[in-house]
Amino acid sequence: MEAHEVKYGTKVRVTDRSVMTPPDSIDVNAGDVITIFRLDGMYCSGKDKDGNRVYISAWTQVYEI
Repeated sequence: MEAHEVKYGTKVRVTDRSVMTPPDSIDVNAGDVITIFRLDGMYCSGKDKDGNRVYISAWTQVYEI
């Protein structure tokens, strides 16, 4: 499923090998676990396992945990 289809607060594992992030955002790689928050334009915001704010493109493929 794509990141924009996930409900707010859901933990997901990123399955997409080429994740687009904004230029100043922390990199997100395939296999990373993040908590998805909300859609913000073409990106979904969330937090990684360390509590850092991350952004991934809305069409990034993820798997709900």
